[in-house]
Amino acid sequence: MRLFVLCRLLLSIALAAPSSTTAMEFNLVGTTLVLSGGVADNDLAKIKDNLDPARVKLIVLHQNKGGDLWNAFRIGERIRESGVPTTISGYCNSACAIIFLGGVKRTFSDGKELRWTSAGFHGAYNRTTKEANTGQAPPLSYYINNMTGGRFPKELIEKALYIKKNSDFIYAFHPSFYQAKPRGIMECHVPEDGKRKCTMIEGLDAITIGVITDMEITILSDEVKALIQLL
Repeated sequence: MRLFVLCRLLLSIALAAPSSTTAMEFNLVGTTLVLSGGVADNDLAKIKDNLDPARVKLIVLHQNKGGDLWNAFRIGERIRESGVPTTISGYCNSACAIIFLGGVKRTFSDGKELRWTSAGFHGAYNRTTKEANTGQAPPLSYYINNMTGGRFPKELIEKALYIKKNSDFIYAFHPSFYQAKPRGIMECHVPEDGKRKCTMIEGLDAITIGVITDMEITILSDEVKALIQLL
């Protein structure tokens, strides 16, 4: 069964949606399509209108906090079918990270400093109540496993998806940012005392778990950098 059939169950579920999610902005600069802002209900239609593989050669996900899960799944699948590579500029959290995994080739870019560039994963939650919805973990797990070629460890998927609060995250940074000891996978959660705590997970990095496919830093054009400074 195709993943989008499973995801019809997720229409009322969000990932890291802001309280008032606005649709993504689609900006084409030369052959680079820049996606910024939150993922909203009508963004699947927009990607269909804007993603022409004959013209678009790179998708940049810039400063995106996430949003609608169902649209994220479908957009990610659409990108995978197109064969267009994806790269991140700044943070790409939750639904954005799901979209990012759609790229056959996935990198981090020089749009922002590496210390501010990451892909953040976490489980689904109800938009209205903000309560975690771990019942949606199986289709999310299937998608992540499929898009990373089975490289995303099962135990890490469980940490990422079986959350207690919508602020619980697994972040993937570029391995070269931790040159002394290659790593870059960070677990963040909010315990009962309400103080957010983050710890590095030893022995894992973004390339070994399949979040990125290449160590290279994608160099964005001056025109693209000028645009993202305005977004």
